[in-house]
Amino acid sequence: MSEQEREIQESGFTNCDVAARVDGVHVLGGLHGDPLTIARLTGAITRYDPDVVAVEACAEAISQYHPDVQDARWPPRDELEAAAYATDRLYDLLLAGIDTREYEHSADFERLDREIFADLGIIDSPDDLTRATYYELDLPTIREWRAITKARSPNAFATVLAERDAVMAGHLHALANDEDIGTTVAAVGVQHLTGVIDLLRTPWEIPDDLVEIPPLEHYRLFPRDSPWSSAT
Repeated sequence: MSEQEREIQESGFTNCDVAARVDGVHVLGGLHGDPLTIARLTGAITRYDPDVVAVEACAEAISQYHPDVQDARWPPRDELEAAAYATDRLYDLLLAGIDTREYEHSADFERLDREIFADLGIIDSPDDLTRATYYELDLPTIREWRAITKARSPNAFATVLAERDAVMAGHLHALANDEDIGTTVAAVGVQHLTGVIDLLRTPWEIPDDLVEIPPLEHYRLFPRDSPWSSAT
């Protein structure tokens, strides 16, 4: 694999900094199930007309929204359902789950976030943390937040963040190298954002066994001119 560092660029989609692009992969950081994350994802699908929409979910999770199982509804409950709704209505859009299977952890990440953000001066006190706080972060601050999280809870950081960063980056890198895929829009948890894009920037650091095309769903039930835009 050629060790040529890729460039991390602005995604160009939103006014907030919790997003980035590496080559043809747009990665949006967000909070799972949050209306703003859902809106940003659906907006990115509309703007970039991707070949693949990828979400932080395992293959089993995305398969539950195949039309043979159940229809995704609108408004969606989370970004997975939003992506499935789009896949059901955009004829050539593929849906990918880029995360591992479900996992369990005992770390209190909310408590850590409150303490770390207060220490960094992002909020005045731990009690001031809100969901909006996460959308005010930029990439350097996310990296600093991750570094402190790693120092304070190294085992949880490794299993909940770093290992899954590598899995998601491996899947996205494989999609980017597929000659039939030009653009991918991905939605990941905000604390995964820099972990994923930094690996996409230096893909030789991704373990070879993780660089593989993830399972893809294609519904292909409706033509391209179906009323997706009216829903978004």
